[in-house]
Amino acid sequence: MSDRPVLIHYHIFKNAGSSVDASLQQSFGNRWGTFEGTHAHAIQSSRQLGQFIAAHPHLDAISSHLARPPIPYTGCLPVVFIRHPLLRAYSVYNFTRSDSSQPYSDVAQYLGFSDYVAWALRKEAGSIVIRDYQVVHLSDASWRADHILEAKAQPSDLEQACKLLTEWGAAGVVEQFELSTQVFQGMYKRQLPDLVFLPRRENVTSKEWLLPDDQLDRLRRALGESLYSDFMEVNQLDLALHAHARTLLAKAARRIGLIPSTGDGKEPLPIGA
Repeated sequence: MSDRPVLIHYHIFKNAGSSVDASLQQSFGNRWGTFEGTHAHAIQSSRQLGQFIAAHPHLDAISSHLARPPIPYTGCLPVVFIRHPLLRAYSVYNFTRSDSSQPYSDVAQYLGFSDYVAWALRKEAGSIVIRDYQVVHLSDASWRADHILEAKAQPSDLEQACKLLTEWGAAGVVEQFELSTQVFQGMYKRQLPDLVFLPRRENVTSKEWLLPDDQLDRLRRALGESLYSDFMEVNQLDLALHAHARTLLAKAARRIGLIPSTGDGKEPLPIGA
């Protein structure tokens, strides 16, 4: 099984995963599948994912919100996207608010965005979703607590997550989505020649488009300086992970001869994407 190339999309909530999945489904049809747990918080180990792959030999690509690294075996081809934590928090808020089936949707429906951020900073139940959650997702922090909603990232978890992405050779960055998909396609085209990423975004909650820096400025003003500062402090590990992902993406793009579509590689995002 170690020689079988299977793409594993580690789908971090509200990190452009629906757009990635749409491309995987288009590329592979019934050779793409999903691997989840019995409920939204039932995280799955690398061993469990490996067992799923062995039981489904027809699959060339798998997406999972709940599978946790490392990859099950060396032949796997990992894909993960990292997002600026404030842009991600706003996307989590909008999506959770619009979909009553989501955990803690009632909180988002009741609160405005600034109050939602304040709720998270009080470390209320469920608020880990916008507190260094990306580092939690990619490290042993997922497993240390009795429940994923009680997880807490530490500096050693950031080191582990950064080392993981470095070993994988690249990380996608939501704010550089097109460049990221070109990098993954270039890295994996030999093993998976059918892989084609679509130039579209799925599951967005707004049609108003802004460059990421402009969107960040708007959100900073909406929060006010004190709340903004507190949010950034609570998410300093995710901010560092995001910076590391951007560095890895730029190195991978240079390595395979890609040129960003804009001067800094950043692309416009819908406000609630």
